[in-house]
Amino acid sequence: VTTMKKLLGALAAIALCSTIAAAEVPDEANCTVSPADALNGLVFSPLNPTPAPASINTITVRNSANVPINNATVVISVGANTTLCGATVLTGVTNASGQVVLTLGGGGCAHNVANYGLVSANGVTIRRYSNCKSPDYDGASGNLAVGLADLTQFSSEFLDNAPNECHDYDNNANTGLEDVIIFGTPFTSAASCAP
Repeated sequence: VTTMKKLLGALAAIALCSTIAAAEVPDEANCTVSPADALNGLVFSPLNPTPAPASINTITVRNSANVPINNATVVISVGANTTLCGATVLTGVTNASGQVVLTLGGGGCAHNVANYGLVSANGVTIRRYSNCKSPDYDGASGNLAVGLADLTQFSSEFLDNAPNECHDYDNNANTGLEDVIIFGTPFTSAASCAP
């Protein structure tokens, strides 16, 4: 009888540990990255004087029971075609609502590059984006400032003189009005990554 009680106690402890561990494991289907999910990709932008609204992402981390995970470590990683502003922080910890806000400062373009932008929480990949774009893209790269060269490239795509790719921020195969709105804020403010 004593052996049976010990065995039952051990099984109960294992079940409790498993339940606690599962509560901290993010479920990709229940997590959100806004506005990146709606845009089907990440938007980076120079940060000063203010970042482009599309570059400010609220990441919500939830488990398989759709319960927010507090204190989850969130990390965004991107490939080499994205040049980051020096002040850009791509890690954070969720609050009691399972949310963390990360502002993506940088320039460049990755269009339809599989797994280029990854978002993970507690070591679990919750998003894989093939598109990471920025208003800071002149047709070759980003120089961490939005200026005339970027406007020239944007206009070429908008007027269909160039493929609708790197300035098609909502990734609908058309550089259109929605993209003008995203491009306009950093262009009119001459956004840069200057200190």
